[in-house]
Amino acid sequence: MVKSNAYVKTALAIGLKLLLICAVVAGVVSFVYSATIDAYNANIAAEIQASMKVIFDASENDVIEHTLYEGMLDSDVSAIYIVKKNGENVGYCINLEGKGFGGSMNLMVGYRTDKTICGVSVVSHAETPGVGDKATKAQHLAQYIGLSGKMTIAKNGNADVTAISGATVSSKAIHAALERANEIIAALPMA
Repeated sequence: MVKSNAYVKTALAIGLKLLLICAVVAGVVSFVYSATIDAYNANIAAEIQASMKVIFDASENDVIEHTLYEGMLDSDVSAIYIVKKNGENVGYCINLEGKGFGGSMNLMVGYRTDKTICGVSVVSHAETPGVGDKATKAQHLAQYIGLSGKMTIAKNGNADVTAISGATVSSKAIHAALERANEIIAALPMA
């Protein structure tokens, strides 16, 4: 009986120490989060702004404003923005995820008011450097400018978009994400 009481006391002491350690760690994590969340959000906003300036071919002096469009968001679509350039409606920008060879890809797709693609930006990806990431480069993404609706992709060039040899999975992942964005834009009212 004495032996079991010693085990209980030891177990309680260890449990209380672990509880205290967990509480301190949770407090530190909470403090770090609250101290850095504003800077994190500012970085995200700057990244969105920079992507939109590239997508909508804005000069340094142009003012790009974006308003979050409420609705049509799902697990792949994180945001839809109504975009104004120098106070004039220029279209929409959709932020969505694609599934590449290396993992998730975050894409921004800009649309003119006639619902054709005016630019594509790969914000982040996990594709293999020098191979799969070739599909994320500007020269490949430029093939989508001016397209809308259902698009075709092939390696041989007999399609709207030519897939990158050696980066076929990445090319098709971007293509699938942009087709999803085209479906969304077709259902939206004009900006």
